[in-house]
Amino acid sequence: MLRRNLYLIIVIVLVSILPLHTLVIETQEGTHWCPFPKELKITVSYTHSVSLTPVEDTYKVTGKGFFIIKERWQSFLAGQPTDFQKIEGKYYVRESNEFLGKEWRYWFIPVNNVTIKVNGKPIVSHMKKEGLVIFKIIKMPLFLTIFRRC
Repeated sequence: MLRRNLYLIIVIVLVSILPLHTLVIETQEGTHWCPFPKELKITVSYTHSVSLTPVEDTYKVTGKGFFIIKERWQSFLAGQPTDFQKIEGKYYVRESNEFLGKEWRYWFIPVNNVTIKVNGKPIVSHMKKEGLVIFKIIKMPLFLTIFRRC
């Protein structure tokens, strides 16, 4: 009986330290950890600070890194893309599957009214402080994901 319990404890400890891919979103207002086994979808929606029109970027996140899969915007002012593939309602749309790496950054100001969703769930909404938003993928032990979740 004691031997079986000891084996069970060893298995639980080993499983709890297994690394799990985790999306980390760091803002001036806090940090969010989103563990995932295979893949996540991130949507970053904001108001462009010059044209004051909506922009929406959609990313796929895997253990390999970030992939931009869709961009939607309404204007061609101040650095917004001029090449698009189609029009959806009032939006110009470009779809792709471009690898971006394991980390990327945005700079936002309050007028951007940014909303960041992970798998459709709002994680960041209307930041009150201007600053850098850092997205990165790390490996985190399974037991830590219990305390740090989106």
